[in-house]
Amino acid sequence: MRPTTEMPEDGARRELNTTTAQRILIADDEPLFRETTAEFLREEGYECLCVEDANDAISVLEEHKFDLILSDLNMPGNLKFELLKEGRTKHSDVPMIVVTGAPSLPSAIESVRLGVTDYLLKPVKLEELLTAVQRSISQAGNRKAIEDSEAPSPSDDHSSADSTVWSKDLGIIGESPKMLEVLEIVERVAMSDTNVLITGESGTGKEVIAKAIHCRSHRRENAMQVIDCTSIPESLFESALFGHIKGSFTGAVKDQAGLLRACDGGTAFIDELGELPLSSQAKLLRVIQEQTFTPVGDSQPIRVDTRFVCATNRDLQQEVDAERFRHDLYYRLAVVHIELPPLRDRGDDVILLANAFLQKHQPTGDNPISFAGETLECFRSYRWPGNIRELRNVVERSLALAKGPVIEASDLPQPLRDSINEKPFETLDLAEVSRDEALDTADRAYLIQLLGKHHGVIASAARQAGLSRQGMNKLLKRHHIDANDFRK
Repeated sequence: MRPTTEMPEDGARRELNTTTAQRILIADDEPLFRETTAEFLREEGYECLCVEDANDAISVLEEHKFDLILSDLNMPGNLKFELLKEGRTKHSDVPMIVVTGAPSLPSAIESVRLGVTDYLLKPVKLEELLTAVQRSISQAGNRKAIEDSEAPSPSDDHSSADSTVWSKDLGIIGESPKMLEVLEIVERVAMSDTNVLITGESGTGKEVIAKAIHCRSHRRENAMQVIDCTSIPESLFESALFGHIKGSFTGAVKDQAGLLRACDGGTAFIDELGELPLSSQAKLLRVIQEQTFTPVGDSQPIRVDTRFVCATNRDLQQEVDAERFRHDLYYRLAVVHIELPPLRDRGDDVILLANAFLQKHQPTGDNPISFAGETLECFRSYRWPGNIRELRNVVERSLALAKGPVIEASDLPQPLRDSINEKPFETLDLAEVSRDEALDTADRAYLIQLLGKHHGVIASAARQAGLSRQGMNKLLKRHHIDANDFRK
């Protein structure tokens, strides 16, 4: 079928004209969606050309230029993302929006990888669709302006696609395969406006990765606002995020702009997302969907252009299954999911990080301090329940306690000194050790995971383990485990 812009009531076919209106290609096999969407967007001043499958869309793209591609996923010719791949390779400057009635995390991730600027779910509100269209076209123009103004020369080191170049500039240190995979995802997703969910154990560097995404994006000239869900009481969440006007409640003595206003045009980094109460989740979802909010006590909505990057050390899919987290909010925020590996799984990255912290905190003087070989072996063998945060604290402590120009193993905390002779439970050959040694190793592994789950709160961990607080403290002391290493 030849493409049309969907016929008006008189049956006359509309073709693309030579006006300066921004052009949108709509590819969808649902006639009602095509007609409704095209007519709505025309009323907003856009020129629309509609096709019913991906093959026609690809043909049209060979003949005409467009400012935006609006595409369904599950339609003929696009079951393997053919249209999105075509847009990525041959029309990389044209933004693409996906609107689908069959959302899934794999398709969302693949869509983002192929350069989609927004991933919307049917039935979509027309006002929400218009916001996405306006944002995508505007940002495409901004990106082109930035690229034209920066225009790096071939000799510029930062023009390299090697993620290790820019990551070091942003304070990200790591060369292990797992970290290089993370950095590759950051590089791909940064220039889009897709929402990103960063997960990982406490202390793995989730905020650092969020800053890297912001600093590599076209929003880098505007603010990245940190919104810590653990520091905002539920009763104050709306006021903190949206602001309030004078007299809206007791104590509101003047107008106050909220945190979202501070990152208009930039990035909202929502930390510890898993701690957000259900009532607050509904309010956040509304902002993400509509990109508008109303300050407390006001009646006029405010529109913002904000990208959302979130982080949590909880398993949000489990939280959704337990009905403690909204599934619609989860799918909105986890379009791209970055899982940060724990330090124990990053091999010799621990040595690179330790040396970086050592250089950063070196005392002034002519005699630089270094690590002894046995100290580095302790770093390699230790399990690092507190991850990078714990490593930094250990290096700072060791520098303060070092008796000479070399940090010896004896300068380290007891758990690190003991770790060089320990074997992780999962690598222990049970047939070669005593029952007491096997139980002791399993006990330690259990305590580490338990404290990680409860963020170092001894009372909560003891309750799950069926122990008294005193009994839990005795076990932690016996295994040389400090609960503070697990606190957020």
